Amino acid sequence: MKVENMKNLWPPQDQNVWTVLSGEIKPCLQDMQVDVVVVGGGMAGLSAAQEFCNRGKKVALFERYLCGSGATGKSSGFVVQNAELSFTDFSKRYNPEVACKIWDFINLGVQGIENNIKKNNLNCGYVKQDSLMVASSKGALGGFRTEYESLSKSGYASLLYDEQELNQILHGKGYFGAVVYKDSFGINGYLYCQEMKKTLQAQGVQIFEQTLVTKIDDHTVITPHAKITADYIVVCVDRFLPDLNILPQEVFHAKNFVLASQSLTDDQISLIFAKDRFMIWDSELVYNYFRITSDNRLVLGGGDLWTTYDTDQSCKNDRIVKKLISDFSKHFPDIQVQFEYVWSGLIGVSKDIGPISGPGKDFKHIYYIAASAGLSIAAALGNYSARHLLDGKTDLDEYFSPYRKFPIGGFLQSILGNKLTF
Repeated sequence: MKVENMKNLWPPQDQNVWTVLSGEIKPCLQDMQVDVVVVGGGMAGLSAAQEFCNRGKKVALFERYLCGSGATGKSSGFVVQNAELSFTDFSKRYNPEVACKIWDFINLGVQGIENNIKKNNLNCGYVKQDSLMVASSKGALGGFRTEYESLSKSGYASLLYDEQELNQILHGKGYFGAVVYKDSFGINGYLYCQEMKKTLQAQGVQIFEQTLVTKIDDHTVITPHAKITADYIVVCVDRFLPDLNILPQEVFHAKNFVLASQSLTDDQISLIFAKDRFMIWDSELVYNYFRITSDNRLVLGGGDLWTTYDTDQSCKNDRIVKKLISDFSKHFPDIQVQFEYVWSGLIGVSKDIGPISGPGKDFKHIYYIAASAGLSIAAALGNYSARHLLDGKTDLDEYFSPYRKFPIGGFLQSILGNKLTF
């Protein structure tokens, strides 16, 4: 075969072929017609497929790799109401009434994930854990107090700890207080998606992994081997949206690193937590976070300003690994932890950090979900896509619209470039 005829239709996958081919992977190889096509097998896509299926629709879901192998599976597994933006952030951006509406919406995502786990007995490392946002400087305490007072005034359960009170539950040094978010929990995001895949398949949803969608044309979704027509199309591909020539100026990515330790002993964990094993993140701009998993591993994540908008997906960054371990050791000098795994992920973000969710300008039957940083809001938006398309629900559209006004865009963004703009 001549060299010029050996062009790939799409880039090779960053995966081990033996792992990919070891399970029951079902790519799409023939044309079909369904009521709803969902593109993307992460938290948002599976949640959308579930809601459409519950409404009696014939649903087909297409995932370019494996369900949960994207941002959902590469996350640390926090399921919490504060998804990059706090209640105070929403109040300042809009007003307290709108903040409550959005907070209730995110809570629906938290509850939906938890209901799925309990109802379907999903084996996904579920651990009930309240969340603590800890102040890594005294200057952050004022904002923490505002967040606590705003949550409490609006009827949401929360606690505020000063430094002395925090030291009674968290044995870390250099933390000056904390605000507590109740009713949160941790999961293994990849396992959740794989378990939900089986659950939805049993309910009649057709799920095709290893099937890349290369183009969306009106009511038709095109893959390398098939064309699928549908009444509705929901696109939940997060940072990959620009790859489909959709919203190229509205969606970019942030890079994050996650470490996982060997399983810790109870004595080791007691050097971190006095009793309850909270999920923790700090008040830094590029924040650090950690939690204890169901198998007692310490999952530790973060990054820095230099790598946040890095386009390289590689997790081989000794400097960041050393930084994360060093930062943790400064707060917990008495514990020796051996980390066994490191990975990185590129998570979709918008220019105002809020999620992007809404119908296309030209095709109202196509609905986009991207930049939904946070498993809970991704689940809520997946559910909302069905209610929008089938019921005409629009009460959240203006806050998440892909076409809302951003600080920088258009001609200025074309000069600065996406990386500098974001």
